[in-house]
Amino acid sequence: MPDGGAPDLTAPDLTAPDLTAPDLTGRILDAALVEFDRHGIRKVALDDVARRAGVSRTTIYRRFANRDDLVAAVMDRENARLFADIAEELKDRPPRSDYYVEAFTSAILLARRHRVLSRMITDEPALSLELARRHYRAAVARIEQALHLIFPPGFADRIGAATVAELADNTWRYAMMVLLLPSADPLESAEDIRAFATGHFLPSLPGALRTGPRTPARAAE
Repeated sequence: MPDGGAPDLTAPDLTAPDLTAPDLTGRILDAALVEFDRHGIRKVALDDVARRAGVSRTTIYRRFANRDDLVAAVMDRENARLFADIAEELKDRPPRSDYYVEAFTSAILLARRHRVLSRMITDEPALSLELARRHYRAAVARIEQALHLIFPPGFADRIGAATVAELADNTWRYAMMVLLLPSADPLESAEDIRAFATGHFLPSLPGALRTGPRTPARAAE
Protein backbone atom coordinates (compact mmCIF):
# COMPACT_ATOMS: atom_id res chain seq x y z
CA MET A 1 0.00 0.00 0.00
CA PRO A 2 1.16 3.58 -0.63
CA ASP A 3 1.48 6.21 2.10
CA GLY A 4 -1.60 6.57 4.25
CA GLY A 5 -2.59 2.90 4.00
CA ALA A 6 -4.67 3.25 0.83
CA PRO A 7 -4.79 0.30 -1.59
CA ASP A 8 -2.12 0.36 -4.30
CA LEU A 9 -3.93 0.19 -7.63
CA THR A 10 -0.74 -0.59 -9.56
CA ALA A 11 -0.06 -3.69 -7.43
CA PRO A 12 -1.00 -7.16 -8.73
CA ASP A 13 -3.92 -7.41 -6.28
CA LEU A 14 -5.63 -5.28 -3.68
CA THR A 15 -5.75 -6.15 0.00
CA ALA A 16 -8.54 -5.49 2.45
CA PRO A 17 -8.89 -1.94 3.81
CA ASP A 18 -7.41 -1.10 7.21
CA LEU A 19 -10.38 -1.51 9.55
CA THR A 20 -8.50 0.28 12.34
CA ALA A 21 -8.11 3.45 10.27
CA PRO A 22 -9.50 6.47 12.14
CA ASP A 23 -10.89 8.03 8.95
CA LEU A 24 -14.21 6.22 8.50
CA THR A 25 -14.88 7.83 5.12
CA GLY A 26 -11.43 6.75 3.98
CA ARG A 27 -12.18 3.18 5.07
CA ILE A 28 -15.39 3.19 3.04
CA LEU A 29 -13.59 4.54 -0.03
CA ASP A 30 -10.83 1.94 0.37
CA ALA A 31 -13.42 -0.83 0.64
CA ALA A 32 -15.29 0.44 -2.42
CA LEU A 33 -12.04 0.55 -4.37
CA VAL A 34 -11.30 -3.08 -3.54
CA GLU A 35 -14.83 -4.14 -4.53
CA PHE A 36 -14.73 -2.17 -7.77
CA ASP A 37 -11.39 -3.74 -8.65
CA ARG A 38 -12.57 -7.29 -7.98
CA HIS A 39 -16.10 -7.20 -9.36
CA GLY A 40 -16.53 -4.12 -11.55
CA ILE A 41 -18.43 -0.98 -10.68
CA ARG A 42 -21.86 -2.06 -11.96
CA LYS A 43 -21.85 -5.34 -9.99
CA VAL A 44 -21.00 -3.81 -6.61
CA ALA A 45 -23.79 -2.95 -4.17
CA LEU A 46 -23.52 -0.72 -1.11
CA ASP A 47 -24.04 -3.82 1.05
CA ASP A 48 -20.84 -5.29 -0.41
CA VAL A 49 -18.90 -2.12 0.43
CA ALA A 50 -20.39 -1.93 3.93
CA ARG A 51 -19.46 -5.53 4.65
CA ARG A 52 -15.86 -5.06 3.49
CA ALA A 53 -15.47 -1.78 5.39
CA GLY A 54 -16.95 -3.28 8.56
CA VAL A 55 -19.71 -0.66 8.79
CA SER A 56 -23.47 -0.60 8.38
CA ARG A 57 -25.23 0.40 5.18
CA THR A 58 -26.74 3.30 7.14
CA THR A 59 -23.24 4.58 7.91
CA ILE A 60 -22.49 4.72 4.19
CA TYR A 61 -25.77 6.52 3.45
CA ARG A 62 -24.89 9.17 6.01
CA ARG A 63 -21.91 10.05 3.83
CA PHE A 64 -23.09 9.23 0.31
CA ALA A 65 -26.60 9.70 -1.03
CA ASN A 66 -26.38 6.70 -3.35
CA ARG A 67 -23.95 4.39 -5.12
CA ASP A 68 -23.25 6.92 -7.87
CA ASP A 69 -22.10 9.44 -5.27
CA LEU A 70 -19.81 6.80 -3.77
CA VAL A 71 -18.38 5.97 -7.20
CA ALA A 72 -17.78 9.67 -7.85
CA ALA A 73 -16.04 10.10 -4.50
CA VAL A 74 -13.75 7.14 -5.16
CA MET A 75 -12.88 8.41 -8.64
CA ASP A 76 -12.23 11.93 -7.36
CA ARG A 77 -9.85 10.62 -4.70
CA GLU A 78 -8.06 8.38 -7.18
CA ASN A 79 -7.73 11.27 -9.65
CA ALA A 80 -6.20 13.40 -6.90
CA ARG A 81 -3.65 10.66 -6.20
CA LEU A 82 -2.99 10.19 -9.89
CA PHE A 83 -2.25 13.87 -10.44
CA ALA A 84 -0.04 13.97 -7.34
CA ASP A 85 1.91 10.99 -8.72
CA ILE A 86 2.34 12.81 -12.04
CA ALA A 87 3.63 15.88 -10.24
CA GLU A 88 6.07 13.79 -8.22
CA GLU A 89 7.30 11.97 -11.33
CA LEU A 90 7.95 15.16 -13.29
CA LYS A 91 9.00 17.83 -10.84
CA ASP A 92 12.65 16.74 -10.48
CA ARG A 93 13.11 15.16 -13.90
CA PRO A 94 14.35 17.07 -16.92
CA PRO A 95 12.04 16.55 -19.90
CA ARG A 96 13.07 14.17 -22.66
CA SER A 97 11.71 16.56 -25.26
CA ASP A 98 8.91 18.99 -24.54
CA TYR A 99 7.86 19.43 -20.91
CA TYR A 100 4.14 19.49 -21.66
CA VAL A 101 4.34 16.48 -23.94
CA GLU A 102 6.03 14.51 -21.16
CA ALA A 103 3.47 15.62 -18.58
CA PHE A 104 0.58 14.64 -20.85
CA THR A 105 2.17 11.29 -21.71
CA SER A 106 2.75 10.49 -18.04
CA ALA A 107 -0.88 11.31 -17.24
CA ILE A 108 -2.20 8.87 -19.84
CA LEU A 109 0.21 6.07 -18.94
CA LEU A 110 -0.47 6.36 -15.20
CA ALA A 111 -4.24 6.41 -15.78
CA ARG A 112 -3.97 3.24 -17.85
CA ARG A 113 -1.91 1.51 -15.14
CA HIS A 114 -4.55 2.29 -12.50
CA ARG A 115 -6.64 -0.87 -12.58
CA VAL A 116 -9.99 0.57 -11.45
CA LEU A 117 -9.81 3.71 -13.59
CA SER A 118 -8.67 1.67 -16.58
CA ARG A 119 -11.36 -0.96 -16.05
CA MET A 120 -14.07 1.68 -15.74
CA ILE A 121 -12.97 3.36 -18.96
CA THR A 122 -12.90 0.02 -20.79
CA ASP A 123 -16.04 -1.57 -19.34
CA GLU A 124 -18.15 1.50 -18.57
CA PRO A 125 -17.29 4.21 -21.14
CA ALA A 126 -20.72 5.85 -20.83
CA LEU A 127 -20.40 6.04 -17.04
CA SER A 128 -16.83 7.35 -17.38
CA LEU A 129 -17.99 10.09 -19.73
CA GLU A 130 -20.88 11.02 -17.45
CA LEU A 131 -18.59 11.24 -14.41
CA ALA A 132 -16.11 13.32 -16.43
CA ARG A 133 -18.94 15.71 -17.30
CA ARG A 134 -20.48 15.88 -13.82
CA HIS A 135 -17.16 16.32 -12.02
CA TYR A 136 -15.38 18.39 -14.63
CA ARG A 137 -14.67 21.33 -12.28
CA ALA A 138 -13.25 19.08 -9.58
CA ALA A 139 -10.99 17.30 -12.07
CA VAL A 140 -9.67 20.56 -13.52
CA ALA A 141 -9.06 21.87 -10.01
CA ARG A 142 -7.02 18.74 -9.25
CA ILE A 143 -4.92 19.31 -12.37
CA GLU A 144 -4.35 22.94 -11.36
CA GLN A 145 -3.07 21.73 -7.99
CA ALA A 146 -0.73 19.28 -9.73
CA LEU A 147 0.57 22.03 -12.03
CA HIS A 148 1.45 24.17 -9.03
CA LEU A 149 3.47 21.24 -7.66
CA ILE A 150 5.20 20.59 -10.99
CA PHE A 151 6.07 24.18 -11.85
CA PRO A 152 9.21 25.76 -10.38
CA PRO A 153 8.56 28.33 -7.64
CA GLY A 154 7.11 31.51 -9.07
CA PHE A 155 6.29 30.13 -12.53
CA ALA A 156 2.54 29.88 -11.93
CA ASP A 157 2.49 33.49 -10.69
CA ARG A 158 4.49 34.57 -13.70
CA ILE A 159 2.06 33.14 -16.25
CA GLY A 160 -1.04 33.99 -14.20
CA ALA A 161 -3.95 32.08 -12.70
CA ALA A 162 -6.02 32.29 -15.90
CA THR A 163 -3.26 30.59 -17.91
CA VAL A 164 -2.85 27.84 -15.33
CA ALA A 165 -6.63 27.26 -15.37
CA GLU A 166 -6.72 27.16 -19.18
CA LEU A 167 -3.83 24.69 -19.29
CA ALA A 168 -5.56 22.45 -16.73
CA ASP A 169 -8.80 22.60 -18.71
CA ASN A 170 -7.09 21.71 -22.00
CA THR A 171 -5.16 18.89 -20.33
CA TRP A 172 -8.38 17.33 -19.02
CA ARG A 173 -10.19 17.64 -22.35
CA TYR A 174 -7.39 16.09 -24.41
CA ALA A 175 -6.83 13.35 -21.83
CA MET A 176 -10.52 12.41 -22.05
CA MET A 177 -10.17 12.37 -25.84
CA VAL A 178 -7.33 9.86 -25.67
CA LEU A 179 -8.84 7.71 -22.91
CA LEU A 180 -12.48 7.62 -23.97
CA LEU A 181 -12.81 8.24 -27.71
CA PRO A 182 -12.08 5.55 -30.31
CA SER A 183 -9.36 6.21 -32.85
CA ALA A 184 -8.47 4.82 -36.25
CA ASP A 185 -4.88 4.71 -35.00
CA PRO A 186 -4.95 3.49 -31.37
CA LEU A 187 -2.50 5.23 -29.06
CA GLU A 188 -0.94 2.18 -27.45
CA SER A 189 2.69 3.08 -26.71
CA ALA A 190 4.34 6.02 -25.00
CA GLU A 191 5.68 7.13 -28.36
CA ASP A 192 2.16 7.03 -29.85
CA ILE A 193 0.93 9.27 -27.04
CA ARG A 194 3.88 11.64 -27.43
CA ALA A 195 3.14 11.96 -31.14
CA PHE A 196 -0.51 12.74 -30.41
CA ALA A 197 0.46 15.28 -27.76
CA THR A 198 2.93 16.96 -30.10
CA GLY A 199 0.46 17.18 -32.96
CA HIS A 200 -2.73 17.99 -31.05
CA PHE A 201 -2.18 18.91 -27.41
CA LEU A 202 0.74 21.32 -27.85
CA PRO A 203 -1.13 23.57 -30.33
CA SER A 204 -3.85 23.95 -27.66
CA LEU A 205 -1.48 25.52 -25.12
CA PRO A 206 -2.66 28.89 -23.80
CA GLY A 207 -1.43 31.90 -25.73
CA ALA A 208 0.67 33.07 -22.78
CA LEU A 209 2.72 29.87 -23.03
CA ARG A 210 3.07 30.10 -26.81
CA THR A 211 4.25 33.71 -26.78
CA GLY A 212 5.80 33.98 -23.32
CA PRO A 213 7.82 31.55 -21.18
CA ARG A 214 7.63 28.31 -23.19
CA THR A 215 8.31 25.83 -20.40
CA PRO A 216 8.90 25.91 -16.64
CA ALA A 217 12.46 24.70 -17.24
CA ARG A 218 13.29 27.75 -19.33
CA ALA A 219 11.58 30.08 -16.90
CA ALA A 220 13.69 28.70 -14.07
CA GLU A 221 17.00 29.14 -15.89
